[in-house]
Amino acid sequence: MNQQTASKNDITETLRQMLRSKIFKAIETNRAETCLCTLSFQSTACPERHVWIDTDLEGIGIDLEDWNIESEWDNAVARIRVDSLEDAVEIVQTWLYGGNLDNYSNVNREYEMVFKTPIKQH
Repeated sequence: MNQQTASKNDITETLRQMLRSKIFKAIETNRAETCLCTLSFQSTACPERHVWIDTDLEGIGIDLEDWNIESEWDNAVARIRVDSLEDAVEIVQTWLYGGNLDNYSNVNREYEMVFKTPIKQH
């Protein structure tokens, strides 16, 4: 496992610790090592899946990448924003564990805010 030693700003370090404690099928890569507000994680369950997280946007920006997808220069499947650390952890966990984001609306490539879709009661 790759151990990071670079200092991060407070929100980024808090998110890093949350991700490390909740997502066991991910390793932090050294791709964002020199950035104070950016993190980079790769899935161990689906090694082609990777995420970039930037806490210096209006909200938290997340790039969901699949290295098998070559239609985007950075292999991005989606570039999204969320308001909370908890939403960021949930999205990163879903993506790195091999899931999809069907329970979120407005998943796109423009760093637009995404929201959980209400669960319909039957």
